[in-house]
Amino acid sequence: MDFMKLQAKRAMTTRGQKSCLVIDHLVEALAGDPSASLRRALVLNRIDEKPGITQTKIMREMNISKSAMNREIEWLFNYGCIIRQNAQEDGRAIKLETCGYSKQALESALDYFPKKHKGLQNFLNRYIKVIKQDRPTLRDARIIATLYDKGEATKTEIIDSLYNGPATTDNRAYNKLLESGVIKDDG
Repeated sequence: MDFMKLQAKRAMTTRGQKSCLVIDHLVEALAGDPSASLRRALVLNRIDEKPGITQTKIMREMNISKSAMNREIEWLFNYGCIIRQNAQEDGRAIKLETCGYSKQALESALDYFPKKHKGLQNFLNRYIKVIKQDRPTLRDARIIATLYDKGEATKTEIIDSLYNGPATTDNRAYNKLLESGVIKDDG
């Protein structure tokens, strides 16, 4: 799609729709996994923002424990979201970069933010603050974005807007948001 058509398309999209689209692109960037955590999306964003960054540097910048960071990097590598390369200056250091389908989908998400990576980081951090759960997921964020977009929606409409995952998983996510008071069910 050329630049002008892309700009026109984005101008006709509401904030709620943009939020849903960004989350959809992030799900695609994270191997089509809506249960991926928002933190994992933040880690992928940081790697894409700073190609060649090391795991240690991300841990320091994002204040993530070594074991948690190891799990995030292993997952991203195993699902083909990132590549790892030995650093020439230090044989122990591993440089990280986004690649393939993940890089392409992340670029589509970044298109919605004038400040690109910083904008996406702020977007994800806002959802983390709103959701107030231990490990909020992209599915959780999509439920909230759908409600924001529609203003009002039934549980069925919200579940139908998700990613065709197991009904029990989608219902559990919805109910957890409901129980924690993040969303309300007026029906």
